[in-house]
This record gives sequence, C-alpha cells and structure tokens, in this order.
Amino acid sequence: MWVWTSLFVVCALMACNLAFRRYVTPRIVDIFESVPPFNVVTAKPHPHDERLVIPTTDGVTLRGSLLNGDRKDARGLILFLPELRGNHGMARRYCEALIRHGYIVMAVDFRSQGESGEMPGYTPIHWITEYEMTDVEAMLEFIESRPELSTLPTIAYGVSRGGVAALVAACRYPRIRGVVADSAFGTMSMTKYFVDRFVHYVIPVWVYRLQPKWHVDQVLRNAMLQSEIRRGCKYVHLERERDTLDSEMVLLISGGRDSYVTPEIAARLQSIVGEHCQLWIAPGAKHNMSRGVCTEEYDRRVRNHCDAWCEKTLDPVLIKYDPTLARSA
Repeated sequence: MWVWTSLFVVCALMACNLAFRRYVTPRIVDIFESVPPFNVVTAKPHPHDERLVIPTTDGVTLRGSLLNGDRKDARGLILFLPELRGNHGMARRYCEALIRHGYIVMAVDFRSQGESGEMPGYTPIHWITEYEMTDVEAMLEFIESRPELSTLPTIAYGVSRGGVAALVAACRYPRIRGVVADSAFGTMSMTKYFVDRFVHYVIPVWVYRLQPKWHVDQVLRNAMLQSEIRRGCKYVHLERERDTLDSEMVLLISGGRDSYVTPEIAARLQSIVGEHCQLWIAPGAKHNMSRGVCTEEYDRRVRNHCDAWCEKTLDPVLIKYDPTLARSA
C-alpha cells in the first residue's frame, strides 16, 4: 500500500511539473525574445574615415570604419562594438575624447545590422550569440593582418549588447588589454531580474514564490534552449566565462535612470565580473545616454581607464591574437 501510494505521489508530481513547464516555458520564451523599444539614433561615418570590409569565417561581410587611422604615435587601438540597431558611425559620439587624446578607433557593425551583410534566417535581438562573437573574431583577425594596428594595445569598448560582446571578448582573447562596457548586462542575471518583475503576466505570483530556486533556474535554461532551437543560434553567457577575466581591467558604466539595465542589474554585473572592476552610475542618465548627460565625467573616466591599461607592460606572447582560443571557447 505504501509503495503504491508513494509511486502515485511521485507520478502526480512529475505530471504536474511537466504540465507546469509546458504551460510556462513557451510564454517565457516569448518574453525572452521580445525586444524592448530602444530609441537608437544612428550616425553617418565621417567622410575622412577609412572604410573597412571584413569577411567572417562563415561567409558574412562586415563593414565598418577606422577613425584616426593615419595617426603615427597612437596611444592604443579602441575596438568599438555598437549596440543593437546601432552602427559604426556612432563610434565618434562615444569615443570623441579618445580620438582627441590620440587613440585609433576601429568600429564595425555586427552582422545583419548597420552596413554589414545580412545572414539569411538570422534576426539579431538584444541577447548576444556566438554569431556576434564570430564577428568579433573576424575583427581581431583583421587587426592582426594590419601591422600598424597589431602592435597597438587593444581596448574593447562596447555599448549595451556590444558591451556584453566586449566583456566576453576579454574573457576569450588575451590581446584585449582592457574593457569599457556601457550599459552591459549578464544574460542570465538580467533574465532572472525581469522574470521576478513580470512573472505575474505568466503565472500567479504566489505560485512563482512556491518554486525552489533550482527549479526556476532550470525552467529558464530550458526556455533559453527552446529559443536557441527556434532562432537557430547559441546564446553567450558571461557568467560561464568570467573565470578568465581580470576584473581590474573592466570599467562598467550605467545610467541612474536606465529602465532596461537598471542600477541593480549593473550591480549584479559587477558581482559577476569581479570585485575589482569599476562601476560608475551616471546620475540622471537613461539607457545608453550616460555620455550625453555627464559628458565631462564620462570622458574623464573612460580616458583614464584606457590610458592606465594601455600603459601596462604585458607579455608580448599574450598580446598576440590567437584564433584557436575562440574556437576552443
């Protein structure tokens, strides 16, 4: 009797769990893939900038520009990675102080964005995938092919989704000397934050609060897996790669009034990157607007961070780009 009763209870719990997942997971996928209404204002490249054409290993053609490229005494190279729906022309808006300070800036559009080629069947959203990291790999290979660029210390500077790519690039490629990430976020930590806020659109809050943490995490991972299958991509998780990242080399910037990457999400990202990374919350700034609101302080912090890490002496073997690192990652 006890055996049959126990078996019935176990089967009932498994059936309830399966029904719960079948109901909840598709709805979480829809929320996960829903792109917020970002107000992105693109910019035209300066006519004097050198135009770049960069092929990727999977057949996509990336386009971008090189700013300050004729500078012979450059302090370093800034690899600028734009936000979703942004373009390489926006680099001058963010990097104006660095250009004046003697840095060369290389800005490139990700695939299916800006002037870069479209990838059939792939529509980018606000979550970074291995496709964008393949684009970053192509950018680094291009840098290595140009002697005047390959000898310069490289800083990865990204905005929003581009900031996530900059952080992951620093985890994978030792030649990245430092990181400036404006309005960046961790995929899993940001997902959990918004699930906590909007779960009442999916299930009653009291039901959600009864779920153990491990179960919530498992449901979220399953939802991401379904999204990967549906979109034909693989999401990148900084949380899984940050062990190879020196947190001291990272400057995080976020807006005090950012309703997407809130100060709480920025603080969570700081804990993921490590205790020694710098986090500056720009007072009164909305998403990706920190420089527009606090221009002088923004430029001072970015310039000082780039100077400090470009002047550090590193082993030349580590600085040289090795494409096998990305493929093994």
